Amino acid sequence: MNKKIYILRAFKKGMAMFGYIRINKMDLTFREFDYYKGYYCGLCKYLKENHGEISRLSLNYDITFLILILTALYKVKPTITYERCMANPLKKKMRIVNEITEYAASMNILLSYYKLEDNLYDDRGIKDKLAYNLYKTKLKGAYEKYPEKAEYIKGQLQNLRKLEGEKSKSIDRVSNTFGNLMGEIFVLKHDQYEENLRMIGFNLGKYIYILDAYEDLDEDYKKGRYNPFIDYIDKREELKNKVDRLISMSLGIVAKNIEDLNLEFYKSIIDNIIYSGVYLRYKNILEKGCESNVQ
Repeated sequence: MNKKIYILRAFKKGMAMFGYIRINKMDLTFREFDYYKGYYCGLCKYLKENHGEISRLSLNYDITFLILILTALYKVKPTITYERCMANPLKKKMRIVNEITEYAASMNILLSYYKLEDNLYDDRGIKDKLAYNLYKTKLKGAYEKYPEKAEYIKGQLQNLRKLEGEKSKSIDRVSNTFGNLMGEIFVLKHDQYEENLRMIGFNLGKYIYILDAYEDLDEDYKKGRYNPFIDYIDKREELKNKVDRLISMSLGIVAKNIEDLNLEFYKSIIDNIIYSGVYLRYKNILEKGCESNVQ
């Protein structure tokens, strides 16, 4: 099989946990959607230009949300250009970058690297080794800029691996560990916003972990892999109600902490993600329904 296909599959598997924080395109104006995609495209091109082509394989919407909320909070001035890319070769698209893009790209690199490293402990497949060794060369720059963040991310993934190795049935323990990781990523600096940002990241991390575990339950059961919900394999309605309660609580805390930030910029896009995009995504997964409205 082609080496590029091996690596792409490894990245898809390694980053499968991410991508749950999305917009509902149908509820955005054209201008709002263009700005959202502009930040996404900005992150994509920044990764390529500063960390190499391979880094773009780990691009996800969760990190785009991080850029939006930090940009809105700190009122960072964006640089807007219009460029073509391989995905849209015929028409120039808006590309938006700022100093938050650099931070988010570094967090994307650190998160992707340590997640790929973590995968080696699970499967040790050839595609995992190929992806890990290629991505390893991209770590240095991000690590040197944010060594404390890097060590914290690595430490939390090690804690999570330990809990999973113990086959922990406590969804709070495992989801809180991933929540701690995301909480640290959302904190740009130690200031008056730190507590709110940490709570937003923490509860989004819990939401991601819980929903990912719910969505993967059948496949994990068939392959004999760890899943904190394994005891619910024959109690799906009970599990659905449990997951619904847990996620509703976490998203409620996210919404409150966002409101407490009193954001002025991109508020309608951020509200769309939290109140519509995320809500539709998790409800559709719970019901195993169509996700055609969630982009």
